[in-house]
Amino acid sequence: MNMAKTTAVRLIKSSSDITPLIQLIPASTSFPQPGQGQFLVVRGDCIGAAGEGNKYFKLLYNLPSLEAEAPPVVSVGGPWSNHLHALAHACAARQLTVHGFIRGLDYSNTPTIDTLRSLGMQLHHLDRVTYRAERDQQWQGLPERLGLASDQVCLLPEGGSNAAAVRGVRVWARSIFDALQPSAVDPVTLYVGAGTGATMAGFICEASEHCRIVGVPAGRFGNWLGDAVTRAIAAQAVPVECEWVLEDGGDAGNFGRMTDWLRDFISGFDREYGIRLDPVYTGKVARVALEGVAHDQRRHVMIHTGGLQRAAFPVLQE
Repeated sequence: MNMAKTTAVRLIKSSSDITPLIQLIPASTSFPQPGQGQFLVVRGDCIGAAGEGNKYFKLLYNLPSLEAEAPPVVSVGGPWSNHLHALAHACAARQLTVHGFIRGLDYSNTPTIDTLRSLGMQLHHLDRVTYRAERDQQWQGLPERLGLASDQVCLLPEGGSNAAAVRGVRVWARSIFDALQPSAVDPVTLYVGAGTGATMAGFICEASEHCRIVGVPAGRFGNWLGDAVTRAIAAQAVPVECEWVLEDGGDAGNFGRMTDWLRDFISGFDREYGIRLDPVYTGKVARVALEGVAHDQRRHVMIHTGGLQRAAFPVLQE
């Protein structure tokens, strides 16, 4: 596959059309690339009805196959949740009943919540203490809040992250590695954001020995994120051939927060290349990927996981 020219942006409407859109990012005065490697971006922001990216694939095997007679879908997330945003679109397209439990009572009208309502998602707000308690119980108490038994709903966890989600991401990962064709003479370092670790695990499961997977945490999550990735990989029961590592964005900020440097970086990247980034995931991933380009002659591939509905996320300054 010739990566030397920029491919026109297009939308991927179905899982049968997942040929990855891979865009070469040239060096520029604003974003020099002093190494000899290439910087490529996989445009997950062009996948799905609203640029759902990785969330599109995390739902691939998670939603009921039946239409009108399917059980209601129940899930959880924050007031700017990429997962709930993608889930609302998917359920509207399938005409599925869906309930979303929102973390916090202080957000009732974010743009994301407005979109969820417009797509027919039935919303229920939980205070933060109750939300944490439900999380500790693996969300098993949510059906009861709707007057339903657990076997009467399709219950999806926070972020939509479970074994089925990892399996869906693996479909996307295979298509990308098929296009990139990593080899001993032309290896790849691939960068992907990590919130729950499910998307990163999907790429690790499909990567060959000629790939290195770098996960960029969305916040300072400590050791539990690496453990979560390890568990997600183990649940797929496949051998791991690649090297993988978690590498934070340094001074890029904690979850939902960012520095002046990251804000300027995101704005400059958009101006230079016409690619929008969000401050929670992709802005941090792009920054780490560009730093990697400086060090070797590999192809450095950033996975743009979409979720640009939260590009207006009211991040707090650190």
